[in-house]
Amino acid sequence: MIAKHCLFLGMARKVFKSRKDALFTVVMWGTVLTMLFVLAAELNRIRQPGNGVEVLGLIILGFVIGLMFWLWFDTRYSIDEAFVYFRSGPIRGKIRVTAIREVVIGETMWSGLRPALARRGVVVKYKRYDEIYFSPDSNEAFVSALLEVNPEITVATKAAYR
Repeated sequence: MIAKHCLFLGMARKVFKSRKDALFTVVMWGTVLTMLFVLAAELNRIRQPGNGVEVLGLIILGFVIGLMFWLWFDTRYSIDEAFVYFRSGPIRGKIRVTAIREVVIGETMWSGLRPALARRGVVVKYKRYDEIYFSPDSNEAFVSALLEVNPEITVATKAAYR
């Protein structure tokens, strides 16, 4: 019974890590280091007599630092015979590959849903008006994996990317 089930799995899931470029590295780590400095200064201030503890502020600061680490170390995408799965910290989802109508390689989307850590990634247009931005470690391999599942996807390349 297990062997029969394995025959129906089709293509193996292909996993792509998110590429991390210099801009996002500086922004992410600069923010984390600044928050760690503030956290250390606040903890040092608490040790001094007569200073109250701002527990809520420390909890929020710790939560935001943890969230940024989670985003940095857990942003990736995978493609199987039916879906593109994405995860970036607590942001997770899937898109049916047959719903994808177009991908634009080398574009950067600055607003909207963008579980990504780099510029010049891939904008995936699906359904009628929906878009999402990914930054896989290889744009070409990612798009190739999509085309294996759905060869009817239109592929465009931004001129500056070429």
